[in-house]
Amino acid sequence: MTKPTKTDLQKYKTILVKQLASLRGDVGSMRDEALRASDQDASVDHLADQGTDNYDQGFMLGLIENEEETIKLIEEALDRIDGKGEWEFGVCPMCHEEIENAKKPGKDGKKPKAAKATDIWIPKARLEYLPWARYCVRHQESEERNRESA
Repeated sequence: MTKPTKTDLQKYKTILVKQLASLRGDVGSMRDEALRASDQDASVDHLADQGTDNYDQGFMLGLIENEEETIKLIEEALDRIDGKGEWEFGVCPMCHEEIENAKKPGKDGKKPKAAKATDIWIPKARLEYLPWARYCVRHQESEERNRESA
């Protein structure tokens, strides 16, 4: 892929802002529902009903946590679009790091062999589907495998 154009950036920004507003509303109503459920716990007479309510509340809190993580990723993507992020919007920082490391001489002082061509830009199709993506598919899979093994 190539660097996103100003038109692309504006399109992604519009999508991200809409998604952010929607998620914030969803999280707010889920929080209200979870709090309402915890207020009702004292009125539950049957132990099985109380267990179901506790499960539902735990499930709702898990959903809230996932949505809050997505909100954080969207806010970071918006910062990158505005030039305030840790790296440029659309760049896979891990691909960028691979390229930079390939340019550095090894311990023996020799330049490393040419690494396979790596494009630092996240493919447009991925950004169209997931505009808050931090990594290319290859590195996202690697991150998820690392998370699972931790």
